[in-house]
This record gives sequence, C-alpha cells and structure tokens, in this order.
Amino acid sequence: MADNLASKLLAIVPFKKKARAGGTANTPTYNPQNADQVLTLPQYRDHQDDLFQDRLADNSQSLIKKMMQNDPDMSGTVNGYLTLADTQMIVYAEDLDGNVDEEKSRELQQLVTKLSHQTDYTLGFQLRQGIYRQAEELRYMLLMRGAIGGELVFDKAGTPDHIRNVDMAGIRWVEKKPGDYKPGQVVPGVSDPVPIDTPAFMVAFYRRDPTAIYTVSPFVSAINTIAARQQVINDLYRIMRATGYPRIEIKVLEEILTKNMPATYRQPGREQEKQDWLNARYGEIQSAFDNIAVDQSLVHSDAVELKMLNDKAPGTALNITPIIEVLNAQNQAALKTMSTILGRGSSGVNTGSVEARLAALYADQLNEPLADFYGRMFSFVLHQDGYQGFARVEFDPAELRPWTELEPQLTLRSQRLRQDLSDGLITDVEYHLWVYKRLPPPGAPQLSGTGFLSAIESAPAGDTSGTTKAKPEDVSPKTDSVGRASSPPRTRATAANRRQTRRLAMASLTGQAYKMIEEQRTDP
Repeated sequence: MADNLASKLLAIVPFKKKARAGGTANTPTYNPQNADQVLTLPQYRDHQDDLFQDRLADNSQSLIKKMMQNDPDMSGTVNGYLTLADTQMIVYAEDLDGNVDEEKSRELQQLVTKLSHQTDYTLGFQLRQGIYRQAEELRYMLLMRGAIGGELVFDKAGTPDHIRNVDMAGIRWVEKKPGDYKPGQVVPGVSDPVPIDTPAFMVAFYRRDPTAIYTVSPFVSAINTIAARQQVINDLYRIMRATGYPRIEIKVLEEILTKNMPATYRQPGREQEKQDWLNARYGEIQSAFDNIAVDQSLVHSDAVELKMLNDKAPGTALNITPIIEVLNAQNQAALKTMSTILGRGSSGVNTGSVEARLAALYADQLNEPLADFYGRMFSFVLHQDGYQGFARVEFDPAELRPWTELEPQLTLRSQRLRQDLSDGLITDVEYHLWVYKRLPPPGAPQLSGTGFLSAIESAPAGDTSGTTKAKPEDVSPKTDSVGRASSPPRTRATAANRRQTRRLAMASLTGQAYKMIEEQRTDP
C-alpha cells in the first residue's frame, strides 16, 4: 500500500515534445526589430544623475538598476553579497528513496562542464562563462529584481547548450486557474507579451511577498533614504561654497571713487550716469580680485579695504554629523547589510564578529533560491532521459575565516564522518561529497560498512599502519583571532596547550626532583 502511494506521489511524467532549438525567451539586450544593428552604447554619464530628480520620472526597477552601479552604499552592499555568496557548488543526483546515485551524479558533472565551456568551435565566437560566473549574474539579478528567470536552451541535436538569463522586469504573468501561473515576456515591437509555456524555463524568488506574483528588489526601501541623503549632500555643497570656506570681503570707499570721477559726471542732473560709472568701477574691482590665484601677490590702493569672512572657524558654521549619521543608519537598515561591510564599523570586536556572522548568513540565504533554480533545471534534464529521481544542488556556507584556521574543525568533522563510513551509516559517495566536495575517484575502495576503523584501533601496539585519531578536547572552536578575542582568557587554552605547558614545567625541574615526583606518582 505504501509503495503504491509513493509511486503515485513521485510519478515523474517527462516532457513529451522535443525541446525547441534556440529557446523561447529573449535576453534583456535582444531586440528582434533591430537584430542586425549594433547594440546601443551607454552614454556613461551616470556621474551626472541626480536620484532626487530621477525618482520623479523613473520607476523603482530602473532606479535600483542605476543605484546598484552609482550609489556608494548600494554598490558596496551588492559587492559584499556577491563576494560572500561566491562559494563552491556541489551537484549530485538522488533516487526517489533519497540515495545518492553515483552514475547519474557523474552525468550531472558532465552537464555542468558542458554548460560552462564552448565545445563547438565551428560557431565562431561564443560569449560563454563558467557556471560560477553564471551564478554570480543570477545573484546580481536576485538583488536587482527579487527573482531570477532562466531558460535551458537546447541545440539542434537536442542536448543542453547553455542557460539564458531572462530579466524578470519584462515578465508578465497570467493566472487562468488558482495558482496556475503562466509567464509571458514583453518583446519590443510586439503588442502582447510572448508566452513562455515551456518546462525549460525556470523561475526562483528571493523573499517574495506571498500575496503577489510580481517581485521587487530587497533594496527598494533604500530609495527614499538615498534620495534624502543626495538632497542633503547637494545642499551642503551649496552651503560650503557660500559659507563653508573663508571668503574675501572687499570694501570700496565711495568717497575716494567720487573724487576721482570725471567732472562731467559730477554735474547736477546726471545722477544716473554717475551711478552707472560707480557700478562699472565696482565690476572692474570684482573681476580683478576674482581672477587672483592663492599664490599671487595682492596689490590695491587705499580706495578699497580687504578682510576675510568666516576666517577663524569655517567648519563650525554647520554641524552636519548628526544628519549624516541618521541617513547612514537608515541606508544600512534598508540595504539589509552590516556597518562593517560598508566600512562604518566603529564598535568592538564582539560586535564585529556578530556582524560578520550575520553577513555570512545573509549570503547563505541568497544562495538558497539559486540552488533551487539549478536543482530544478538539472532535474528536468534527468527526467527527459527517463530518470526517476532528482538533482540536488548545494552551496558551501559562507565563511570569513581562512581555511588554515578552520583546519582543526574540518579534521574533527572528517574523522566523525569516517567513523560513520566505517559503521555503514553513510555511503562512500556521501563521504566524498561532504568532505572533498566531489565524487569518489575511479577505482576508490568501497569502505562503507566494512568496520575499517575498528580494525585499526584493535591493531597491535607499535603498528603504525593506521591513522592517529584527533581527540575532541584537543580541537578548540576558538582558534581564530576573532574567536580568541571574544572568549574569556581562561578558556582560550585547549587541552593540548595545557599538556604542553605541563611538559615544559616538568622539563625545567632537575633530574632528581623529576625522579621524586615520578616515585610519588607511582607509589600506591
């Protein structure tokens, strides 16, 4: 009864039709109306964009795309996410019972290699990237759109050729039945969205609102705070130009200018001409002093008096620190990142270690939809071949510590898994995937359930053919610099350090004292 239920629940029905060569969806840069034309070259005038003005005309999708390149905080956040989340990917196949299938796993490895490299050089230039660079682009799209879409494109022979990245901003959804969504893509020159009703098209979401099918970037909440900071910075530029720096004040003595005025202008009834003559002299004096460089001499007559405005403390004219700190805090919260990532960490080591841990967890969550996306796409390839199972894709957790500091923990974990392998709790394939991140090499011995560790432990004394086991108390989780700093001094020493200290102390004693201590220790 249970077998019949399992066969019904996990029955896999492959796609009957032959996959369309060349794919169905379009890339974000493709325009079918101008397929023979050179793609539009950007103006590269991004440094002149003003978000405070652009947000009135552009929507949030175009604003996020701009800010991920132009805004310092957002671009720094994106760089931090992409750097931490760039970890090793593990791909393997499981049957319906959850057992790792070594043969199909090797086929998946070949599929990943095929999707990462160019194999047909008769096609000329092909813009192909490795699977890790493709994953980086998909993570970028997750942060920019809140979702990723990609189509597995097949060649004329019906084999997978490459993965086409589709911009989810151009996808329109149709729900003809409850929960039955069908995607369509907006194509230039076509009035209605072009349907993409093919199982080769996969979609994955990142923190999607369950009440809506359309997604937004997780950085949308930062638009208003970034715009407010831009407005404050623009105002500060104007204030600093006016009062922020020392400025020359020129006082012109009108009495002296009047004495040197031509006699024709001093006659009664010519007041307007007199004032025009004085204004002309004021303009001459201003232009003369405006063109003076800081290293030039300043020579003037007694008709003018010079002094400096705001010459003692120009920086105290306006205290902007509280304003900037508030905007920085709002930006950090909206970008879902840590102050350490943005270069603003000012707290102690404990706070820095907590922030680093949270940043690693955020990066791991960014890999979850990517693993789901790849897993369903690779499972589709296996199902087309009639395989009754699924592909599994995992990413290593993000880790900020170097591998040399993690070596004790990795050694202890490998030892524990080796014991499970000896007892038959895990298979050889699982052991190699978890320890070495790859499948067993050809010809590797099958050790699962053989009890090889028990044979090593029962070997006679002096037999060095076995391996030395590490003791858990000799491995400390506080071996890295951050861990040592966040631990109390009395717990920083491991058992191995304590034994080493004891041996040094004993070695410093005289031979007689050491002998007395040994006699007391062995005396019943």
